[in-house]
Amino acid sequence: MNKTPVSILQEMMVKKHTVPNYELIHDGGGTHMNTFTYKVICDGLTATGTGRSKKDAKHEAAKAMLETIAAHRGYPQLPASPAQSPVRTPLPPQVPEVPRIPPTEPFVNAIGALQDLCAENNLQEPLYVPISDVGPPHAKIFTIQCEVSTFKEIGVAKTKKQAKQEAAKKMLDKISDLVANQDENLSEENDDTTKKENIANELAKARYPLLSRLPTKKVNLGVKLSEYHIKLKNSFPSDIYTDLIEKLESFIPKDKSNVSEEYVETLLSEFSEFLSTLGLNISNVTLESNKADNHVVLMKINTFPEITQISCADTDTQARFFAIINLINTMLFLLK
Repeated sequence: MNKTPVSILQEMMVKKHTVPNYELIHDGGGTHMNTFTYKVICDGLTATGTGRSKKDAKHEAAKAMLETIAAHRGYPQLPASPAQSPVRTPLPPQVPEVPRIPPTEPFVNAIGALQDLCAENNLQEPLYVPISDVGPPHAKIFTIQCEVSTFKEIGVAKTKKQAKQEAAKKMLDKISDLVANQDENLSEENDDTTKKENIANELAKARYPLLSRLPTKKVNLGVKLSEYHIKLKNSFPSDIYTDLIEKLESFIPKDKSNVSEEYVETLLSEFSEFLSTLGLNISNVTLESNKADNHVVLMKINTFPEITQISCADTDTQARFFAIINLINTMLFLLK
């Protein structure tokens, strides 16, 4: 059975009536990417070894000492190479250095801060995907990937919570830099362009009065479906909420039996303009039907999740009309 470097060095020193002196000189650093360093002194020589555990570091130090002894004393090569230490958590070739947070610096919850930043910038909520967990039960190394839109960042740590925090922190730094660069680019625009944009904004506000009182960003509705209507309702100030209800109710005609194509086009145009003041838009698709006298229309509003209605009628005009009315009634149902 092959012997480990620690065993070989121990036997070698015992024959000289001494023993190796091991000293732990680095105890992990206090981060989730711990490394340990041992120093060993034998026969006036010194060597060090580093590993992801104390046992690994000690074996590496013993191996380095054997090489040092062979080089300084001119010992012949051993008949068999020392067996590799039973490393269960091998040190990666490049372990990222994570600076230790000073005790005076407050802890920042990167997960919560990232979620708030995504909501403020109308981005989807962060998605955390476990990539791997390797190593024995007492020394697991977890890798978790954080995804926001098309961005991806990896966090590696000894616990799932730390790995998630590390991935969130990297993503937070990336998105913060992007937002900062965007604001900087906007501030560097020339005066003529800025003036034109201001005029366009004022014209838009004059055409859509709600714009001057509504939040500039669309609310992030990435919540449970059962809480969707609550999130939608609470996203509007109380005075605007009343105006929204009155405006939606005004779109519904008293007589729905006789509608013309011109009326439907006008209704769709006015409803689309109203939705644009909320930062939303409507789209419609005519679907195929098995019956020649059947017309099927699908309409949806790009909320999160989308509000979708399908209507079937004898004519395309009637199908579109009832799809619009169903969308309006759905919004009223969610808001009331």
